[in-house]
Order: sequence, then structure tokens, then C-alpha cells
Amino acid sequence: MLRRCLVLLVGVWFLSGASLFGQVNAGRAAPKPVAPQRLAGLLKGRSEERRAEALAMVDAATIQQSVVADALKESVDRDVRTKHVSLLTAQSLRCLVQSSRDDDIQFVVKLTETPDVNLAFAAAASLAERKDPKLLPSIVSLAKRKEFTQSYGFRRCLVDAVAQVPDKAAVEFLIEMSAKFDGQLRFETAQHLARLTGQNFGGHSEHWTAWWKDQSDTFQLAAKAAPPTPLLPGREVTRIPWPEPLPEFFGVPVYAKRVVFVIDRSGSMRSSVDGVTRLEEAVKQLEKAVDALDRYAYFNDFAYNTDVLPFMAQLVQAEDSNKRASRNFAYRLTPEKKTACYDALYAGLMADANLEAMYFLSDGEPTAGRIVDMPTIVSAITAQNALQRTSIYSLGIDARGAHEEFLRELAKRNYGQFVMVR
Repeated sequence: MLRRCLVLLVGVWFLSGASLFGQVNAGRAAPKPVAPQRLAGLLKGRSEERRAEALAMVDAATIQQSVVADALKESVDRDVRTKHVSLLTAQSLRCLVQSSRDDDIQFVVKLTETPDVNLAFAAAASLAERKDPKLLPSIVSLAKRKEFTQSYGFRRCLVDAVAQVPDKAAVEFLIEMSAKFDGQLRFETAQHLARLTGQNFGGHSEHWTAWWKDQSDTFQLAAKAAPPTPLLPGREVTRIPWPEPLPEFFGVPVYAKRVVFVIDRSGSMRSSVDGVTRLEEAVKQLEKAVDALDRYAYFNDFAYNTDVLPFMAQLVQAEDSNKRASRNFAYRLTPEKKTACYDALYAGLMADANLEAMYFLSDGEPTAGRIVDMPTIVSAITAQNALQRTSIYSLGIDARGAHEEFLRELAKRNYGQFVMVR
């Protein structure tokens, strides 16, 4: 049920803003505008392909036509009756919230109360795009659903939706959640709060709570977000204040409590600087990061060349025995064969349904695996990751040209950051 719920997000809100039409009709010319009556007929029709094409033609102006808005509501009603809530349902709601008619907005608000969590979340995420404070209670109501406690991806999606609404109540919700969250989600929540408030208390939830107690009555949204603190000159990854020391992988902080490290062990990793090979340095950095993990964190390691070699079949707790076993796993690695980036990324995401972060190390373009074309890899991994919203940090060893662009885009579209490793 929950995985089916999160499938709604694919291609609608969370594929870097890609529209449904861009996913369903990729490679086709944009359709020519049609008359509102004709458009309404396509929206209400049984053909999913035609409905997708019609949805691609609905914009802020078109939705003001009553016949079009009514057709959208009728199509959603049919989906609900037939229990066929899909991407088209979600996109219909996204179009409908652009309407200026109050009854259209209330139609979507009512759907946030439905027992079907798929439909409720699609409605709430649509409402968030209006950035209307009056709609915020309907959005945050999803935090009462059992899926909110069960799924990291669901929690992060809802937090990101609430953070779209520039309002005091959104700040209050995020501060309340900051005290409940840990790991990567506390980091993400802190980033939202810094943008909305201009403050930078980072992961210190008690500081956010104390500040809010003093400021809530007179609070106004920040005109300018709090500036991030660069980790190292020339790197794009940022560091925020945090209540305890953090593990680091190649100098990049690890906030997540459920994390995987994916390291390149292809033949090019035998290249060396001052007598130390790239693989030897990667093993050293991996050992350092794993050793510093909190004992209540969970982790796994993957090493890839033509094939993908996992440390364990699933995430394991960061106890001393598992840390020693991870070290022994890494010490046995040798640089050889080609580079199957897609297979490694896919395996990393599949390691855990509640995976918070992946640290992906690469020293060259993909040359093996099920997918080699780099833009296709990014699209495929982004679609896969829409189910769980894992932050992918891509670390490129001397990345240049197409390889650097690939790693940058991978991180950008998967809620992470790119870091150049030299």
C-alpha cells in the first residue's frame, strides 16, 4: 500500500519538476491547443494517453474555463469510484488547484480526508503548490497517518510540501518536527527553517524551540535565507551547526542514520598520488566514516566495477563487530574491470526502503552494466528514488566534462550534492 502511494510522486512533483506529460509523452512534439469543449471531452475520456495529452494542455488560463475544471473533477471522481488512482489522478489535481473557483479548491481539500492515502497525499501535495496558508491545515493533517511514522520517504515528502507554504504555521510545524526527527530528515528540516526564518540553528532542535518561544508572536518570514557555511573552499557541499560530532566521507558530513557507501573499484582506481592509489584512499575514507557512525545508526557498503559486491545483504547496525567486518571487507578489495555505475546506484537504493542517504564515489564514466548512457542512468535512478527520496551525494574523483555533468545532475535530481574529490 505504502509503496503504491509513493508511486504517485514519480514524474509529478519530485522528478525535478518534470511534468507528467514529459514522462508519458517523452520525445513527442507538444500538442496544439484545442477548444475548451474538446479539451473537456479528452479529459473525461477513457483513453489514458489522450487524457495525458489533454492534461499537458491545461494551464493557469485554461483551467479558468468552467467546462475544463468540471471535466477534471469528473475524471477524478471516476478514478475514485473505480479505485484507479494513478499518476493521471495526481496530475488532474495539480491542474485543478490552479482554478480560481473556491469550490474547485474545496473539492481538492476534501480529498485530503479520504481513507485512500494515495489520493489524500496527491491532494495535499497539489494544495502545497498554491502556497496558501489557509490550506496548510489540510496538508499537515497527513502527519496523523500511520504512513508518516512508517516511511522515511513519506515523512520527507510531507515536510517538503509544508515547507513550500510561506507561513508562520509552516515554521511552527517544522520546528515541532525538528525535535522529533533525527539524521538526514533533521538536516533537511533545518535547511527549510533557515530559508524561511533567516536563522541558522542547524540540527539544534532545542535552540529552534527556544527561539520560537521568544519570537513566535512577532515572527515574520525572512527576506533572506541564512547563508550556508562552506565545508571546504571549492566544494559545493555545506555544513550546518550540529549537536554532536558527525562522521565524514571524503570530508563530507554524514547526517543520515540509515546510510550506504558505494565505492568504485574499477581498474582506474589503481591510479595513485604520492604512492597511494585511489582505491586505497577510498578504503581509508570508508573506514573513517564507518568507525565514526553512531552505534544506533545502520549502514551497508557496496563496491562496484563490472559487478556490484555488497558488504552485507541488508543494512546492519553500526556496532563494533560490524564496523570491524566492514573494514575487513574493504581491505580485500582490488581495482579491476570496468565501471557499472547504474547497477551500483540501483543496488544501493534497493538496500533499504527507508534509506536516508547514499554516498556514491566514482572516478570515471560508466562503461558496463545494464545502462551505460549517463542521462538515462540519471533518469532511471531519479524515477526509482521517487519512492523513497534518498539523498544521493555524488563524489567525483577528478571528474571532468561529461562525467562531472553526470554526477552533478545525479545529485541535483536526487536531493543530494556533488563534491569534487582530488
